[in-house]
Amino acid sequence: MSRTSVSVAIAFVALAAAGHAHAGGNEAAAEALFGEAKKLVAQGKYAEACPKFAESNRLDRGAGTLIHLGNCYEKNKQTASAWATYKEAASAAQALGRKDWEKLASQRASALEPKLARLTIKVDRANEKIEVSRDGTSVSPASFGVPIPVDVGQHSVEATAAGHKPFTTTATVSKDGESVEVSIPKLEPEAATPEPVATTTTTTPSTPPPGANADRSDGSGQRTLGFVIGGIGVAGLAAGAVTGLMAMGKSSDAKADCPNDGSCASRDAVDASESAKTLGLVSTIAFVAGGVGFAAGAALVFTAPKEGEADAKKTGIAPARVRIAPNAGPAGGGVTVMGVF
Repeated sequence: MSRTSVSVAIAFVALAAAGHAHAGGNEAAAEALFGEAKKLVAQGKYAEACPKFAESNRLDRGAGTLIHLGNCYEKNKQTASAWATYKEAASAAQALGRKDWEKLASQRASALEPKLARLTIKVDRANEKIEVSRDGTSVSPASFGVPIPVDVGQHSVEATAAGHKPFTTTATVSKDGESVEVSIPKLEPEAATPEPVATTTTTTPSTPPPGANADRSDGSGQRTLGFVIGGIGVAGLAAGAVTGLMAMGKSSDAKADCPNDGSCASRDAVDASESAKTLGLVSTIAFVAGGVGFAAGAALVFTAPKEGEADAKKTGIAPARVRIAPNAGPAGGGVTVMGVF
């Protein structure tokens, strides 16, 4: 074993015996993690030990913990991480006045420096306000074009800028001492999003055109209305007939009391004559109204659409036309119904 190796081994034994220098809170958790990490290192489980050393140092920063963490990284083939950690440990030991730890950390960092793999990220100058990240960590513009030490393995590089398509690539570092370069080209502008075009929605009216329902109807409603109106007309005719008979009776009574034309001295005859005239007028009106109602009802019934009438209209056959004309005169009244069926 060389003298240098013996010195390093003695130094780590001293570190293990002294523990790690802490000067803050969370000491209990930091100590537990540190002890667990040491056990894992002794078992050769470096991938599990390194995160515990790192968390112990985060909870309670110490130069001793950093040296152990650097050693763990080195044995786990994370050369760049080990180098950076040793550099940090040397600085922390110097602040504590621990010259021995400072010397050990500096020697370990110097020994690893020739083995460092480096990744250079170059950015096209045409990119403005670009943001670059490596493995999810932001890369300062000051680092563009500078070979940065990285561990062996794959490293994701992403570049973004407002209004441009993102650029993503993966850089692979296969061994220690290798230099890899990634060039970020000018980012492509994003396609302009077209503004939504205002569209006019035409709503088809739900109300069918005039006559459409009539063509589809079977006419039952119209016939029902015709029967109702016709019934009222029949009632009017009946009333006209009754009042007409009453008028004829009063007229007979008047003639019985005063058979001769001219003035009549009988008051009853005069009253009977006046009543006959009034009842005759009522009878005439009732007959006219009843006749009109009956005729209208009949027209509605007979002209109501029947099944298949729409087809008949399509063939050019005209629907039935009905004309109702009431008439009245001194001798009585009536109604005239004319139509084509």
